[in-house]
Amino acid sequence: MKPQLQTFVSSFRMSQLHFFADPQWIIPNVIAPFIFTAVALMFFQNVSGSLALYAVLGGGMMGMWGNTLYGAGFALGFDRWNGTLEYVLATPSRLVWIVAGRSASSAVLGLVNAIAILCIAVFGYRAELGIANPVLFLLALVLTLASLSSLGVLFSSSFLLTRSASVMTNGLEMPIYVASGSMFPIALLPFWSHPFSWSLGPTWGIEAMRYAAYGELGLGFWIDVLVVFASTIIYLAIGFWLFGIVERKVRRDATLVEY
Repeated sequence: MKPQLQTFVSSFRMSQLHFFADPQWIIPNVIAPFIFTAVALMFFQNVSGSLALYAVLGGGMMGMWGNTLYGAGFALGFDRWNGTLEYVLATPSRLVWIVAGRSASSAVLGLVNAIAILCIAVFGYRAELGIANPVLFLLALVLTLASLSSLGVLFSSSFLLTRSASVMTNGLEMPIYVASGSMFPIALLPFWSHPFSWSLGPTWGIEAMRYAAYGELGLGFWIDVLVVFASTIIYLAIGFWLFGIVERKVRRDATLVEY
């Protein structure tokens, strides 16, 4: 196994172990799905079929993004608090691979959150949902998950330079929900905000999942899939480049652990 992949896998595994060792995981992965499902179905009261599925998929997207952003924002914050950041920086592995593993771990936990939302909607709220093409729906879901993880890596490079990562995390959560069209079409947003929405991979990912769920597998679905895949590559390329700059800066200034 290549050193970079080994670092990624080890970081992913340790992040999973730390997550479940901390009792607060109950909030984002047990309590939050109930809240997201309730909010989504409140927006679309007394509906079934495609509209109910639209709402529930939006709630699932909210759960995945919330977990991913939380993991990205605190990927190195916990090391600061616990006094282990110096040891992380002293390892021969590049910092970006460590953060990428942690961000991917958070995205996978977000997937668990999204699945919980679907189950709660079906079994708890008796919502009538149906997925016309499960295979392509799963493909769109995995690509969206990868896009969210890469977006988390991109944001982590800026979180590394600030002691207010938690504030930035909370501030970025709602704009992405709105701009990606999770709960309502981006056509309802002001025209000037549309370019920002189109630049987000999750915007295309959630649309691809809806196409697959509705069985509308025309050109629009495959365009969405290609855009999600391309955006993931672009996010990772920019994230790795920014991390190289940031890592050199913090090693030179030696102020990363200061508050």
